[in-house]
Amino acid sequence: MFTMDIDTGGTMTDALVSDGASRHAFKVDTTPHDYTVSFLACLQEAARALEYPSVEAFLRKVGLIRWSSTITTNVLGERRGSKVGLLVSRGQEESLYGKGRSPVLGELVVDGAVIGLPKNPSPADVLGGVKQLLEAGVRRICVCLENAFPDNSAERAIKAAIEDQYPDHIIGAVPVLLGSEMAPLRHDQTRVHYSVMNAYTHTQLANSLFKAEDLLRDEHGWSGALLIGHTSGGVARIGKTKAVDTIESGPVFGTFGGAYMAGLYGFRNAVCFDVGGTTTKASIVRDGAPVFQRGGELMEVPVQTSFAMLRSAVVGGGSIARVENGSVTLGPESMGAAPGPACYGLGGDESTLTDALLVLGYLDPANFLGGRRALKVDLARAAIEKNVAKPLGVSVDVAALSIRDEAVAMMGELIANILKEGGARAADTPLFAFGGNGPMFAALVADKLGMPSALAFDLGPVFSAFGSAISDVVHGYERGVEMKWDGHAVAALTPAVTAMRTQAERDLRGEGFDPAQAKFTWEADFGATESDVTTVRVESHATDSPAVLGALAEAVDRAGQVDKPMLALRLSTRFVVGAYGVGKRTRRVAPGAPEQREARFIAGARQSVKVYRWESMNVGDMVDGPAVINGATLTCPVPAGWCLLVDEYGNAQLTRA
Repeated sequence: MFTMDIDTGGTMTDALVSDGASRHAFKVDTTPHDYTVSFLACLQEAARALEYPSVEAFLRKVGLIRWSSTITTNVLGERRGSKVGLLVSRGQEESLYGKGRSPVLGELVVDGAVIGLPKNPSPADVLGGVKQLLEAGVRRICVCLENAFPDNSAERAIKAAIEDQYPDHIIGAVPVLLGSEMAPLRHDQTRVHYSVMNAYTHTQLANSLFKAEDLLRDEHGWSGALLIGHTSGGVARIGKTKAVDTIESGPVFGTFGGAYMAGLYGFRNAVCFDVGGTTTKASIVRDGAPVFQRGGELMEVPVQTSFAMLRSAVVGGGSIARVENGSVTLGPESMGAAPGPACYGLGGDESTLTDALLVLGYLDPANFLGGRRALKVDLARAAIEKNVAKPLGVSVDVAALSIRDEAVAMMGELIANILKEGGARAADTPLFAFGGNGPMFAALVADKLGMPSALAFDLGPVFSAFGSAISDVVHGYERGVEMKWDGHAVAALTPAVTAMRTQAERDLRGEGFDPAQAKFTWEADFGATESDVTTVRVESHATDSPAVLGALAEAVDRAGQVDKPMLALRLSTRFVVGAYGVGKRTRRVAPGAPEQREARFIAGARQSVKVYRWESMNVGDMVDGPAVINGATLTCPVPAGWCLLVDEYGNAQLTRA
């Protein structure tokens, strides 16, 4: 049986199919008007490539599909979500329980759609507020009261009053979300912000997910499991997923793939460098695991929860290059997949980073995306001449170099910043490059920052899908608490532990998984504030609460947190659904003689360099720069002073010569 992993990005949608022994990778254009179109295109590509007569015949051999995406991310970033209104505690209408005006106001919340309710509001107070929200055009209501966790009875009473007047079966009713259920934490503003982000993005994500599930079942007769990627690095069923759980799930899976590769190569630390068509993402692997942070900004919204340390720069293959004040700028606008860069020949006339790379000789115009698309050098040169070269008063080649160098500068700044945040030194940390364009910049960025080496993966174009393929079914549960860990802690926490364990087991069984085969991890957060936290962690398969709490008590004692204030209790469950790893490459291919191509690495005359076909290279092959590697899965310029080695896993190791 096959597993299939699909990652929908802003420009391309990637797919990876594996039966545990073999793997097959595919790329299609993302279709933002309807993400299920590119989702289905991946299925069609897989059926065709694996020589099945139909999608239905292929799906009969597929037991599991995991889907990660930037759908939620894009909705937030482009500010095109549902109209959200808020019912909050009176006096908090501007700050939303923070200091100063909350950044979601005017961005994610409809203007004038924040209503402050008095303490113990009457039904008339509630319905009067709802009437104002509906008149403002609100389509989703969030109820987020002060101090509404763990006791959320006041929020539930407000929801009941609304639904009594506007029941679900009445046209015009609006969904009501409770902050205490969206983010069961004591931090009031985090509950508001999570609720707003979820309400804002829910509709578009749900439409895509349920349409995909209906398409699989109703049109293609598939009865397997469709699991959705989460920001945690795990996957879960649609019915157990909030939209906010999926923010940046695609790029996060790239980080988990990087952690796997770090273990494979014996690296403790690495920087993951993912360059797509629209954005560049950077993250840190430290001590063999992705680095998570607690507190900070998630998509420019402050929260006090744990999420992957992932940083972005708005630069990718489709980024538009222009001249402003005598200098080249890139982005934030992107030509996307349609019409795409000028060289696609689909009507785009803006100069992009991809156009520059083509003009510089790094891309094979006849073998882009494995030959799926022919690139037109003349259109790329014309666009760069019009938009960059003439305004600068330089040649097209020099303009293309300027575009490339601006991209390297932006990417270098991004990676330098995350190295500093992650407490790592460039001189000691390898660069893991992936995404459609990551290998293109691997050596260039590593050289700029003084990094010792870079790795470009054969699976690089579908690396986030690979990260999904090694991921498990994960669920998380969190309870805010306010107590000290003393002699009464075990008794006080027993009801919460029992309830969380019961819910986790129910969820696993509901999705067809055996709780006895799952990994249960308990965490307790200690600290004076939620921004300065010590986390105590234990793995416990115990099914009774006293045993769980006994193990946790021993860990708390070892960590020196006895009598310290406790803020939260968390449970995560992980169920391994089957994954494959990366083995050493044993096959050999007939070596091909390198071609010659004019390329430009530095200012000055063009030079003729050797061009190697990636698919014709074998383990142990070494290439000295300047040279260019072209292939369906890896395209990579090798600058002067660098060399490329095909290692035992069939990946490209780039080091200084």
